[in-house]
Amino acid sequence: MAELEVLNRMIYDSAKVNIKSKSGSNKASVTLIESQSPTSKVVISGLPLDAIVIKVDAFKSPDTILTETNSQRKRADYIIVANKKGKKNILHIEMKTTKAPEKDIINQLKGSVCFVGYCKEIAKEFWNDNKFLSEFNPRFVSFTRTGSIKKRPTRIEKKYSLNDTPAHMLKVSYTSNYHYNHLVGARIPTSQG
Repeated sequence: MAELEVLNRMIYDSAKVNIKSKSGSNKASVTLIESQSPTSKVVISGLPLDAIVIKVDAFKSPDTILTETNSQRKRADYIIVANKKGKKNILHIEMKTTKAPEKDIINQLKGSVCFVGYCKEIAKEFWNDNKFLSEFNPRFVSFTRTGSIKKRPTRIEKKYSLNDTPAHMLKVSYTSNYHYNHLVGARIPTSQG
C-alpha cells in the first residue's frame, strides 16, 4: 500500500482539510484557517490532487502525561504531505494572526515533527512499514500577520537557502495566497494556476 494511502487511512477525516481541485487540472488548492481566528486564512495553490492536509492541532495535547517544561506539548497548525512529480515533502505550517516570538513558533514546528514521528512509529508497528515517510523531506513555514490582510506587499524572510529545520523556517507575512512549490523550495512555475 502506498504511503499516502496508509497515512490517509491512519488519520480521521475530521482531522484533515479537504483540498479543492481546479477543474480540468491535476492541481489543487487548500484554504488553511487559524483555529483561534476564523478570519485568519491562507490559500495554498499548486498542490497535487492526492496531497494530505492534516490539522495537527486537532491532535489532543497530551496534558495528562507530559509536562510543559520545555514546550514539548506544543504543535504547529498544519502539515501537508505530498508527492509532487517525485518530490516528496512534509510541509509543517504555523499560522499567526499577528507577529509572535520566533522561539514559540520553532517549538510549535518541532511539535509537528513529533506528530509525524508518532505516525511513523504507528506505521512501523501496526502496518509493518519500517520506511514509512522516510523519503519525504521536511519543510517549515510560518505565516504571520494573516488576520485581515490590508493592501500591503507580501513580506518574505528567508535567511537560509533551505527551510529544512524549524530554526530555518521560511517566514511569510501579510499574505493570503501562496504557491506550494515556493513553500517547499521548488521553482515556481510562471503560471500560478
